[in-house]
Amino acid sequence: MTISTEAIKSSVFAGNGSTTGFAITFKTFSQNDLTVTLTNSSGVESVKSLTTHYTVSLNANQDNNPGGTVTMGTPPANGEKLVIANEPEYTQSSDIVNGGGFFPNVIEDMVDRNTILSRRAQEVTSRSIKIPISDSTGTTVELPTETLRASKAVVFDANGNVGVSTDNYVDQAANASASATAASTSATAAQSAASAVAIPFLMDTSTTMGDPAGTNFRLNNATVASVSLIAFGDTSKDGVDVSDYLMTWDDSTSTINGHLILVQEGTPANWAVFTVGAMTDNSDWVQCAVTHVDSGGSLFTNDSTVRCQFIRNGDKGDTGSTGSTGATGSGEGLEMAWEANTTDTDQGAGKCWVNGSSTVFYMDDLDSNAANINSFVDSWDDSGSTIKGRISVKKQTGPENYKIYNVTGSVVSASTYSKITVAAVVSAGTISDGDAVFVSFSRTGDKGETGGGLAAVVNDTSPQLGGFLDCNGNYIQMQKGGDIASASPTVIDTDGDYFICTGTTGFSAMTVAADRHFFLEFAGALTMTHGAGTLDLPGGANITTAAGDVGEFVSTAANVVTCVNYSRAGGIINADINASAAIADTKIALGTAIQAYDADTAKTDAAQTFTAGQRGEITALTDGAT
Repeated sequence: MTISTEAIKSSVFAGNGSTTGFAITFKTFSQNDLTVTLTNSSGVESVKSLTTHYTVSLNANQDNNPGGTVTMGTPPANGEKLVIANEPEYTQSSDIVNGGGFFPNVIEDMVDRNTILSRRAQEVTSRSIKIPISDSTGTTVELPTETLRASKAVVFDANGNVGVSTDNYVDQAANASASATAASTSATAAQSAASAVAIPFLMDTSTTMGDPAGTNFRLNNATVASVSLIAFGDTSKDGVDVSDYLMTWDDSTSTINGHLILVQEGTPANWAVFTVGAMTDNSDWVQCAVTHVDSGGSLFTNDSTVRCQFIRNGDKGDTGSTGSTGATGSGEGLEMAWEANTTDTDQGAGKCWVNGSSTVFYMDDLDSNAANINSFVDSWDDSGSTIKGRISVKKQTGPENYKIYNVTGSVVSASTYSKITVAAVVSAGTISDGDAVFVSFSRTGDKGETGGGLAAVVNDTSPQLGGFLDCNGNYIQMQKGGDIASASPTVIDTDGDYFICTGTTGFSAMTVAADRHFFLEFAGALTMTHGAGTLDLPGGANITTAAGDVGEFVSTAANVVTCVNYSRAGGIINADINASAAIADTKIALGTAIQAYDADTAKTDAAQTFTAGQRGEITALTDGAT
């Protein structure tokens, strides 16, 4: 048959603890040519034995129906793997003699066997270490003899050639193990050292100030630059109670107790630095007041380990002794040289001078030290006041010799010097040509805004008097407010002190602020009901109003009102207010005799009739002629 597939072994079968039969699909000459390899769950391979561990059932016609079934005595367990390979021996079992018969099947089997053996060799070498085809042809891959390579490790030299190590691989393993142990010990020591310098806590991303619990810490703001409080659990990630140490962070007597540095372990790009303020012990946790200084990266991730290092500031030192007196300064003001010339021309660097009438003061653009002072001098007229400032010129070697000028106008730049409009104020002593002088300038403050005074008292919302008000022949004008609708209670507006009260709704109280003095003119009839403590009316009697009546009221407290005067439209004031309303107009003709009132004489009406109240008091009765 032709062999059209390169398969020389089965696929890798995964054990499941129940399957025992495993099919193969490649041609094989004998069940003895098969190799069955089982790999256990630990990765250890073992070659199984025919009959003892498995049996083989091959298909009858391997040319037309190659393969068969391998049946395991024990099903491979979960985690185990099974591989079946076609591995005939490297022998030639056919004998072809001269003159013998020609049997195509024998030749075919011989060719098939050689093909299978070739595929077997290819499969094995494909699993072997190989050097790339592009490597140098001089590469050595041959190992030393067994004596030289015993207990050695395979190594590659600088040229990539295969060799063995100089040291015994057992010693190398021991040394590597020792190195690993040392590295672990070093790491532990480093971890301990790191914990001693920077305490590890676990990040809790909650921003609520409270017990972070366990070995956690939390910030009071998710934006690191805005953090002002940090909460620490009493216990570090290492399981050590560090609360007493944390409470010492504010022991320094300096203004800043120290600096707190936070770095995320494994991600050092996430860090923050704070200054430390007051520490607060909350029994199971400690609160630390901080001020952000600088930070980098992003917010520490939740549950990440963050190293917290505190660097304490030293206590504030004792006040030192007073230092020695400093050297005497060079003087006051700009250092210049006085020039006696009074002309409006440049007199040279470092010179100052004045015109003949002492109305213009000149300053060179450079002082005696060659420093440019032009911009400073040009600012001497910046004040908004009439007098811009004062120039003082003093002789350096004799300050009792001086000249003082007021700056009264503008400063004009003349290219290499400035001209200042001045007025002489006072001078003393003598300053001669060439004398070294100090020139100083004192600026006047800007003119203030014009005050409002009391021209508009309306601007003062709470004016007060310190004594009696003298109107100086004038009067205080009363302000009429808008009309007020009668209601119970009647509301007194604040837009005036004289109001027209409209409507006919009676009332016994008013809504009004304390300390108001106001007048009500009634537009019609309504009843004001006397009520002690809320609305006090004259005589304690109710008042029925009429159109044109005017009442004068005072509020002695909020909503407590007294009527201090009531004037009827007909002219009667206060007394018998209600009775007077019923008095009819009386018309007396000219020439009619009118009796004079006599307290001792009872008078009657035209019918000579006495009232009931008069009858017991009558002492005499006359005709009224006397």
